Amino acid sequence: MVEECQILFDHWEKIPSFEYVDVPKDKYYSHPVKSEIVKLLKEGIEEKSPDGKSKVRHALNVIEIKELLERRKNIDMSPTNLYFHLDILQEMGLIKIVATLQKGPHGRNKVKYFGRVARNLFVSSEAISISNYTKQFNEFQKLANILKLQLPKDYSNLPQKLLETKQQFYRVLGNWLVDYEELIEREKLDLGSLYEFLKVINAINPEYNNLFHEVFSLLKQEISGL
Repeated sequence: MVEECQILFDHWEKIPSFEYVDVPKDKYYSHPVKSEIVKLLKEGIEEKSPDGKSKVRHALNVIEIKELLERRKNIDMSPTNLYFHLDILQEMGLIKIVATLQKGPHGRNKVKYFGRVARNLFVSSEAISISNYTKQFNEFQKLANILKLQLPKDYSNLPQKLLETKQQFYRVLGNWLVDYEELIEREKLDLGSLYEFLKVINAINPEYNNLFHEVFSLLKQEISGL
């Protein structure tokens, strides 16, 4: 039993330092408790681990999550509703079951402990952008056809290429920040804000110019001032 409980403490050191996760925006932001649960699992609970050391435990069961939400976030929610949100967070790949331990008289009760999939999570809703991009590109294609503008042959592939390019560079930027994780934490800098800043700078990435060079050149002929 002692060894099983130690898993709850060791989990934090065994998971990746960084993970970039695409999530459906309508699911993740449908209720504020989801993001608060993800935050709580990073904050954790400080207590003495089975090896006798004082550590922060980042694997929590639903009752602990409920109590922390009430005490730290002023959110009151039943365990049943919490399980609903925990299931969705698992489906989105943000959290996982770290361990299921036997509790209660004779160990008859099975208690699940939940934890993050990475110490630092960069959550993006880019996953739904492909449909948005496709809609935007399709609408412009209709206009181009009416105006008899000659679009590039690979035009229909551009939405997917754009999305893949953005995701690739977001991961590169995130990994670069994680390389300086200790410095950032020591100086008490906001990792999330730094990541968002780099995403803004990434907007002028020359790779995007390469993707849309032909389309931009076409528009430049049609629109004065570009």
